[in-house]
Amino acid sequence: MKPTFIHRLVNGPFEDPALFVRVMREKRAFLFDVGSINKLKPGDLQKVTDVFVTHTHIDHFIGFDTLLRALLRREMPLRVYGPPQITECVEGKLRGYTWNLIKEYPLKVEVFCVVEDKILRSSFHADNYFKRVDHGKAGIDGIVLNEPLLRVRAVQLDHQVPCLAFSLEEAFHINIDKAALTERGLLVGPWLSELKSALRTSQPDDTVFMVENRRYTLEELREVAKITKGQKVSYVTDASLHDENIQKIIELVRDSDTFYCEAYFLERDRERALERFHLTAKTAGRIARDAGVKNLVVMHFSPKYRDDSENPEDEAMREFRLH
Repeated sequence: MKPTFIHRLVNGPFEDPALFVRVMREKRAFLFDVGSINKLKPGDLQKVTDVFVTHTHIDHFIGFDTLLRALLRREMPLRVYGPPQITECVEGKLRGYTWNLIKEYPLKVEVFCVVEDKILRSSFHADNYFKRVDHGKAGIDGIVLNEPLLRVRAVQLDHQVPCLAFSLEEAFHINIDKAALTERGLLVGPWLSELKSALRTSQPDDTVFMVENRRYTLEELREVAKITKGQKVSYVTDASLHDENIQKIIELVRDSDTFYCEAYFLERDRERALERFHLTAKTAGRIARDAGVKNLVVMHFSPKYRDDSENPEDEAMREFRLH
């Protein structure tokens, strides 16, 4: 099965958090957090359409300037999702520069501020010198981005300040049965993308497709597409070590194919973790085990462990693999 999401951390576990997700066949990508993103290639940055910010501490948000500079001449808007005050933080970034020569630039930045069960939308457009325009608010049920292909869910955690955690879920996965294509005498072509789109948007069975100058209905072509469970990738960082947070995380990341989770402190430094509003590596492993995730990737380690013989990853994995 060819995955829809190709994902990787931008930096090492002792560096700024940032998760880069390619959405295959869509020519787009997502960023979860924008710490330092200088390691991403210009072509990667150009694909970023949506940014999901957990909170705006400097190590999670400093890369916004890098992304902004890369996208100034792009027609496609940039959408930013974040916790309370994200709009003010984006506005502050934009106000830090002089924009008198950008009226002809096409970039539009759309900001979605998540406050409990509401989402507030504001926009900053280059042709208006990035002046803020508010567009009101709407109710949400935890889903901040909902498309036929995928959805992104967010929950608010406590890190002494509000901090969002995210899950990215493919609605379902469509596998093309090559044997069925051969049996029907059908060749691979652009029509397969049209077929997948029709299935994702629940088009009627009499929807017509032209394949090699022949007419087929959706009903006739369904047998070449096998529907399976979609991918799920979750991202959690900077969460206070208390039961309410932990339960929220477990529910959010349950059954994830890959779970990216902070492991800032070792369990021996649990008191320090409580003081600094972070998870321990052991807790990250337990959350992943209790949530039934398939693959745990730990990140965002305290610099104090750089030269330590004990590694947060080892501690997290021991706990994750307990039966």
